[in-house]
Amino acid sequence: MIKPYKRAWKYCSQSVCSIRFFNGNDIEVITLTGFKSGCYIFTNDLVNKIQKVEFVEIKFVKDDGHTVSVFERLSMHDFMERIITTYDTEITGFAIISISDLTFDNIPSLILSKSRNLSIGNPVGVIGFQYDAPNLAMKSGIISTFIYHGSKRYIQFDGSIIWGNSGSPLISLDKGEVLGIIGYHLDRKYKTYEKMIEISKNNIKMLELALGKFDVSGVDPIQVLIAWEKQIKQLSSEVYKASFSGIGIAFDAKVMRQLMKSSGIELSDHAG
Repeated sequence: MIKPYKRAWKYCSQSVCSIRFFNGNDIEVITLTGFKSGCYIFTNDLVNKIQKVEFVEIKFVKDDGHTVSVFERLSMHDFMERIITTYDTEITGFAIISISDLTFDNIPSLILSKSRNLSIGNPVGVIGFQYDAPNLAMKSGIISTFIYHGSKRYIQFDGSIIWGNSGSPLISLDKGEVLGIIGYHLDRKYKTYEKMIEISKNNIKMLELALGKFDVSGVDPIQVLIAWEKQIKQLSSEVYKASFSGIGIAFDAKVMRQLMKSSGIELSDHAG
């Protein structure tokens, strides 16, 4: 079983990129993974929902998983202008980023699988980045079941998924094709995290209105509560980043192809 994973890494790793988002203070806000197919980068549609970001860095690496092969830094405005799916309500679960005028021509392209003949128990691989290391990594797993939401199919597999893996390709070991894109399960976690942060922000705003109105032995208890809420925000962020799921769920590439075709977007069926 080792050789198929080595082969998948060899053929696919250089097509996978990190997508890092930074605020105006150049502090990283969130990291996603993407991959090149044709003249597009595919990633999770979470890119349509990220706020308070000024810059985006897209980085591809060589097959050692670390050495940078191509790097681009864009303004968030420029990046959003490239997202084809922003205004297309039919395409959900993933986003397509146009890269036709960027320096990614020599990056090999992956193929989105057309097959629906996937079976429970088939071995698969996930190639992606994660929050605590700049390295590209590969994870192994098997298809454990299929989940249906209307006409949309999701592939559940038993590999561990962590912050930064959202947008990673789920790879078939036999052909090296993309079976799906990671993100459904992680996206739900992100929404929960956002709600927690929003509650803390609102609490801080309300507490700030009461600053200076109380004094207990020379200490303003409101300042203590504000400091506590800020610690909760920080702790929530660290817990979210460090949390992982024992299962992963990928949006089916076959459905992705169908949605793109209905939107007038054609993809090449040739790798490289």
